[in-house]
Amino acid sequence: MTPLVRSAALTNYASVARLAGLDPLRMLKAVGLDPACLEQPDWKISGPAVGRLLEDSARRSGWQDFGLRLAESRPFSVAGPLALVAREQATLRQAIEAYMRYMHLHNESLHMWLEENGRTAVIRTEYLGSLEQRQSMELTLAMIHRTIQQMLPEHWRARSVCFMHAAPADTRTARRIFGPRIEYAAPLNGIVCAASDLAAPLASYAHLERYAQQYVESMSTSAAPSVGEKVRHLALTLLPFGQCTLARIAGHLGVDERTVRRHLRHEGTSYNELLNQIRRELAPRYLDSAQRRHAETALLLGFNSASAFSRWFRQAFGCSPSFRPPVSHFVPPAKPKACVVMTWLEPPG
Repeated sequence: MTPLVRSAALTNYASVARLAGLDPLRMLKAVGLDPACLEQPDWKISGPAVGRLLEDSARRSGWQDFGLRLAESRPFSVAGPLALVAREQATLRQAIEAYMRYMHLHNESLHMWLEENGRTAVIRTEYLGSLEQRQSMELTLAMIHRTIQQMLPEHWRARSVCFMHAAPADTRTARRIFGPRIEYAAPLNGIVCAASDLAAPLASYAHLERYAQQYVESMSTSAAPSVGEKVRHLALTLLPFGQCTLARIAGHLGVDERTVRRHLRHEGTSYNELLNQIRRELAPRYLDSAQRRHAETALLLGFNSASAFSRWFRQAFGCSPSFRPPVSHFVPPAKPKACVVMTWLEPPG
């Protein structure tokens, strides 16, 4: 099933594309998107198609920072009801938790979660269902960073902003948005901040959170994530800790393994199939985005050794992980997937 995203994800795309010397309508049609979606922010359109559109736009224009420029042009309200419920929370932690809980209303491809380790907190993001995601990831983290800046006092700064992909030739736009503390070829995609920031009160808080919550929950009833989507999300956080087992995932869901298997079978999949889908998508991306050693990639994907990873990779793709064609060489699996996490953080739960 193709993950969907609100067409508001393309807010201001046409104007930025024109500035880049592109024909926005032709670009949309080339990836199978109806140009009318530019005028209908609440349409649900293909998330992978939006990702391809951004990557194609960056390549054709020569703007490696196309996603960042698009983010700069956007208002806080682009996330629609998700922005409404987030800005009506009392603290940053509650706003982030609201984003995590209702992200499926805005973008089914994006997973977002919070990791904490003593004095440090990390707002983590990962995309499912798309091999190429540099522009989407930069757009997403830029929007999240700008949103936090708008909700907190002006002096707030992230400790760092991390991207798994390599640095572009020109980082001026990135530094204009994020400041000087940007890390490329990092072990994660996310925003690192002080744990104390999570308790910071929001400047936008107007004591309307109960009404905003009711509004968004009324919209999310029919869009609640499936068991398969929940399993993928949990795998995303557990794989790098070597704790991604069906038993642990079932425990997080509050059910037994048999119940999880039954639900997945009803959805036409299985735990092993989902796990392989996750690894098949992320392995080429991790190897392509930075010159990582096989041991590090193996750890990110939940393997206990580089040799185990190499055997799995050869079976999955028919070649050694040392053979690194462009990530577009690998055909994405039929269903969405995901994974990755920092090794210095304590495992969840």
